[in-house]
Amino acid sequence: MSTAESDRCGYRLEIGLDDQDIAAGPCDRPVWEDRDRCLWHAPVDGKTREQLERADPAGLDTVHGAYLREASLANADWFAGASLVGADLTGADAKGADFSDADLTLATLTDLSAIGADFSDANLEGAILTNADVRRATLEGARLHETVLTDMHIGGGTKMGRVAIYDQEDAPPDLIDEQPLEAAAWVYRQLQALYEENALPELARRSYHMERDARRRLAWRERDFVAATKWELSRWVMQYGSSPYRVLFASLVVIVVCALLFPLTGGIQETQAGETITYAIQNPEDAPWWWLGDVLFKSLYFSVVTFATLGLGDIQPIGPFARFLAGLESILGSLLAALLVFVLARLVTW
Repeated sequence: MSTAESDRCGYRLEIGLDDQDIAAGPCDRPVWEDRDRCLWHAPVDGKTREQLERADPAGLDTVHGAYLREASLANADWFAGASLVGADLTGADAKGADFSDADLTLATLTDLSAIGADFSDANLEGAILTNADVRRATLEGARLHETVLTDMHIGGGTKMGRVAIYDQEDAPPDLIDEQPLEAAAWVYRQLQALYEENALPELARRSYHMERDARRRLAWRERDFVAATKWELSRWVMQYGSSPYRVLFASLVVIVVCALLFPLTGGIQETQAGETITYAIQNPEDAPWWWLGDVLFKSLYFSVVTFATLGLGDIQPIGPFARFLAGLESILGSLLAALLVFVLARLVTW
């Protein structure tokens, strides 16, 4: 090796990704003091801000694989827009640092102290943020697919963004070229777990709903009509298992619709003091208003009894269509009652 070559760092990032956008050439920075690597790649823990500033970080553009374990990076603004693919910031102090629009793909941010740091529009795909402290930090627009978010410390002041970047129009490609809505659903699922770990139930519920909604839209986009129909029913009947009011509303709709249909599908028959009375409507235009009211009242009563599967037996459906409708309403009543119990139990344990 020539003297000129020995004065250069020569570090080459090896991350196992075939990506033309990630430069794989060797580092051409001068070596640091008596070490065989530059300041950014030398495996030395606890690098100080003064040392890094002497390396002219203002001109920093690409420093893949940077070794910054336990480094002092508080309030540093050098990394905005920089490419730090595969960097190691384990245990670093990055409070208030600016990582906006930076590429931190596959970076190791374990135990990172990033209170108040700015990660807006940063690429954190595949990064490891285990036990990272990002309270009051900004991650709006950050790409988080395949990011490890376990045991992260967040708070109400942490800005994660309401909608994942993959759930927007012109969504960027993700780390493994997955369908954007699939990536969005994955991110929402991880955020739900993260919010639950940090006792933020409202944000956890919001992420849960958005994950389910992303999967519903993905099913329609992929023309999986069975799954799409399932998601639509879950959405409208019980808001993906989180709203007892929607279950009650759906129950009311079933009762009222069946009550309107019974007089038109053969009617219902009641026996009083040995006398049989049939409540049916053949021609609604010719029937007097008082008779229509009486028929609808009796039909609503029968519909409620049938929906609740009480089986009092005082009123009977007439004809095959009315009997089929009564049987169908009984089944729907049992299913909706079970769904109501499920939703209520879920809300108690959430």
